[in-house]
Amino acid sequence: MKKTQITAAVLVFLVGASLTALVFQNADLADTVDVRGGPGHEVAAPQQAKGPHGGRLLTDGDFSVEVTIFERGVPPEFRVFFFEDHQPLDPSAVNLTIALHRFGGRVDLIGFAQRDDYLLGDQEITEPHSFDVKVVAERSGATHRWDYDSYEGRTQISVAAARRSSIAIETAGPAKLKQTLQVHGRIAANEDLMKHVIPRYPGIVKEIRKRLGDPVAKDEVVAIVESNESLQPYEIRSAQAGTVIQKNVAAGEFVSQGESIYVVADLGTVWADLSVYRKDFAQIRVGQPVAIHGGEGMPEAEGNITYVSPFGAKDNQTMLARIVLPNPNGEWRPGLYVTGEVLTEEVTVPVAVKASALQTFRDWDVVFLNAGDLFEIAILELGRRDAEWVEVLSGLPAGKNYVAENSFIIKADILKSGASHDH
Repeated sequence: MKKTQITAAVLVFLVGASLTALVFQNADLADTVDVRGGPGHEVAAPQQAKGPHGGRLLTDGDFSVEVTIFERGVPPEFRVFFFEDHQPLDPSAVNLTIALHRFGGRVDLIGFAQRDDYLLGDQEITEPHSFDVKVVAERSGATHRWDYDSYEGRTQISVAAARRSSIAIETAGPAKLKQTLQVHGRIAANEDLMKHVIPRYPGIVKEIRKRLGDPVAKDEVVAIVESNESLQPYEIRSAQAGTVIQKNVAAGEFVSQGESIYVVADLGTVWADLSVYRKDFAQIRVGQPVAIHGGEGMPEAEGNITYVSPFGAKDNQTMLARIVLPNPNGEWRPGLYVTGEVLTEEVTVPVAVKASALQTFRDWDVVFLNAGDLFEIAILELGRRDAEWVEVLSGLPAGKNYVAENSFIIKADILKSGASHDH
């Protein structure tokens, strides 16, 4: 090798060593290390001490460990570097384990193998990177231990404060998800309970006793007609009880035999006639439950589809689906427009959370786990959902407590505390 090449190599090494020493010097000036005895004794981790690779620096006497979580282009992994008297140390001389104690009692035990000038963890460090860390390094017959916490997406709120903020806690578990189809329609009289009042003989109407909308009892007289044949008056009676929904006659008019002068309907039940668009025909069948919404000031009702028309409407290319609704108080008035929520599918999923529980944190969908006065994010993979529930595919096992209502308060408190993703 030429002399100039040797000189350059030595210069690079010296500069690198000097930079490493400078980093350690700055860390020593910025942070104090509480050393409780020598090897084999608990050592409190320095706060915010950084090593030359930007990781957390742990020191016990002249021995230092730099713990980094590397995640550029690879899943997050531990890369740990070692130093003696501020100089790089061969990682093969160290036996290392790291235990990550996560929220809820889960412990990830990380083993290591040598890779280049560092030890590489044997498993991915799953998000969130929030845990209490226990580091054990064995070297030259001595054991060095450090404990520190590294929290992300965690906050502490007293039980009393959570209660005052109406933070509701529920337990994740099975739930029934309902897939619905929204359709529109209107209320109509039940034609199966509708009777036409028809004179037996033609003649002149002498008396009208019922007006449109009047109640009618069964066999009640509704009109008097003078027969054209006998010139004698005779009574016309309603064949059923109900309400007059059509009136086609006035006093003094001539009525023909078989002509309908009244229509009386029993409005104790009505039809909700819903119009289904052709793209949704395949989702509709007889027997499906339907929730009927009448809008502001109206009650809600539930029923089942009793009839699906075999014909389509020419003008709007829709299909009729009909529900028979009880109407004991007369609130569902024929002619009113309504909206129907047709239950097209109902499935039970093993784990679901309330839709109101979901928040976003960074670019994740999360809920907030709860244990006493502690709250921490759980990152979820979501599946199907309805208006009330969302299926959880991963990230939250059944039986865990989570914030179901007012979860935005927890998120705001975490953001206010300056939660970071700092390793």
